[in-house]
Amino acid sequence: MEDNLLKQGIFARAGLSPQELKEVRNLWEACNSHDHIEIKLNWSTLSDRPPGVTNDFLFYRDDRIVGFLAIYCFLSTEVEISGMVHPEARNQGIFGQLVQTALETCRRRGVPKAIFINERGSVSGKAFLTKLGAEYRFSEYVMELQEGAGGVLQTGDQLLTLRTANVQDSELLIQLNVSGFNMSEDDSREYVNQTISAEKERTLIAEVGHGEQKEPIGKIGAMIGEDASGFIYGFCVLPERRGQGYGRQILSQTIVYLKQEHQAGLIKLEVSVENEKALGLYESCGFRTKNANDYYVLMLDQKE
Repeated sequence: MEDNLLKQGIFARAGLSPQELKEVRNLWEACNSHDHIEIKLNWSTLSDRPPGVTNDFLFYRDDRIVGFLAIYCFLSTEVEISGMVHPEARNQGIFGQLVQTALETCRRRGVPKAIFINERGSVSGKAFLTKLGAEYRFSEYVMELQEGAGGVLQTGDQLLTLRTANVQDSELLIQLNVSGFNMSEDDSREYVNQTISAEKERTLIAEVGHGEQKEPIGKIGAMIGEDASGFIYGFCVLPERRGQGYGRQILSQTIVYLKQEHQAGLIKLEVSVENEKALGLYESCGFRTKNANDYYVLMLDQKE
């Protein structure tokens, strides 16, 4: 008889089943439609969780998923958290329960920092995080490539090409993360070790020159989602090579790579609202701002 009982409350998952993923997507679409926003959920990551690690939390009411929260762990020193509650089930403490369950999981793992992602249009999300004690840190624009934009651009005397990174590029990638994103060397090394051989992500190395004279000058990340959408991230050029027009070439060739090699339809990226130079570059290549995400940080004590 127990199998006939309706699911109620929080269920922690180490990976989501296809049916759960479908229900979470339905919930996501309902929340986005009701609030006129687009909640950030990394669908590629959600569909390919590491085995045996609890990262997803479902809240059921009468066998129906009405709340969801996801932990994204790219570094051992921090996690990112995103979630939602169905409009018909709000103001009932559901999201608070999901957050506290997730934070307890993080504390048990010894993670010191939780970064909450709040779509700027979510007033209730901002109010919740403020009450929780999380502090606003920074914001990013979500940009989308316009139809017909993007293409191969080659200027200058030196030919620029892209190739897939391998383990021999690890030290270069670590250096680029430190110089481009203010990461510590330890965090950069951990991140590179995790992502260099990722199945659904590709780190591309940009090189200039010909034959054996090729010189690496930057890197860019490219990911394809379950819905054939492309995502560009982790874009950085060596400091001494900036301001020479290579950024536009790298971005343009990455767009072509996603479209031709992976038949990507929609292509998105994120950029800090304070990075006016990068924002201008992306706009010049056909990207337009769609929405913004605000990031709030909560430092976790390690007491049970």
